[in-house]
Amino acid sequence: MKLTPLWTADAEDSFAEIIDHLVKEWGRSVALAFHEEVERTIELLTMFPGAGAKEVRDQDIRSIPVARQVRLFYRTDDKRLFILIFIDVRSDLFQSVKVE
Repeated sequence: MKLTPLWTADAEDSFAEIIDHLVKEWGRSVALAFHEEVERTIELLTMFPGAGAKEVRDQDIRSIPVARQVRLFYRTDDKRLFILIFIDVRSDLFQSVKVE
């Protein structure tokens, strides 16, 4: 059964920040390539939600890379794929959510 993707406000905000940064630093073509990779990854996750690595055990949160420095964090229920946030792996935020 294919899950329905739902974006949280944090996911929308973090995605927009990354797109803005890519456009400013690398140009529209790089931003578009990132956007397309995110779309492909979400499509994959709607069919194979267990594809990502478990990041937060007690909250069943997983992540999957969408670029060398960016991971998409998500969780699921029986019908939905919740896109939670996009995090740069070089950030303090990423280090704080890693499973030890």
